[in-house]
Amino acid sequence: MKAFNLIPAEERGTGSGAGKSGGGAFVVLGLLGVLAVFALLYGSARHQISSQRGQVATLTAQAQQTQAQAARLTPYTSFMALREQREQAVSQLVDSRFDWAHAFHELGRVLPRDVSLSSLSGTIGSTTGAAGGAGKSSSATSSAASTSATVASSTPPGSVPTFTLSGCATSQTEVALTLGRLRLIDGVGEVTLQSSTMATGGGGGGSGGGGSGSCPGHDPAFAMQIAFEPLPSAAAVSSATARSTVSTGASKGRPTTSTGGAR
Repeated sequence: MKAFNLIPAEERGTGSGAGKSGGGAFVVLGLLGVLAVFALLYGSARHQISSQRGQVATLTAQAQQTQAQAARLTPYTSFMALREQREQAVSQLVDSRFDWAHAFHELGRVLPRDVSLSSLSGTIGSTTGAAGGAGKSSSATSSAASTSATVASSTPPGSVPTFTLSGCATSQTEVALTLGRLRLIDGVGEVTLQSSTMATGGGGGGSGGGGSGSCPGHDPAFAMQIAFEPLPSAAAVSSATARSTVSTGASKGRPTTSTGGAR
């Protein structure tokens, strides 16, 4: 059976033209879709950039506020640094000084009962030895620190404190006992007997060759010198101060407990 085309001849060209125009429409639709995707991506990126700029502005404002607060606290930090420097200077002075009160306490503790002192002098000599009065010395009652910017002490590191004492004892045995007792003083390096004489004449008291006055009867008069250990050097004082600072910082906040009776 043979097929026949029932569409009129004038309308057959219109149908084929419509098919050709339909392909171009799809291309246009595709381009519009791509443009729409690009527009969506551009809008999303612009939104993110705008949001990040807002975050940057917020962080910048917070940083400025923090810097302003830090600038207001700068005087306090400077004061704390100055306080630490002054505490360290005081600690160095305390660690390098000679404790006269403790030395006198030790002298009174070890001195025998049958011995009396007629004179006692204390000096801070040079590092050359325990020779009393040799080199530059400073009195025990001198100022402990100068007013200059550099920390200075009347007992400089390395100097040797000395006691020179004279008095009377009931016998030469007591003089020897005193010589041994003085070596028990805390921090003593050497004890030297300068003289010990007994009056030979009768009657009143004899005059001691090394003493500063007369002793009753035939009691011997003696003169002795006590040389203490040299004061710690600047390096030793600095290390001791650093250890003390570390231990003080570590002990902050810890509760303390009482151990009972007082000394």
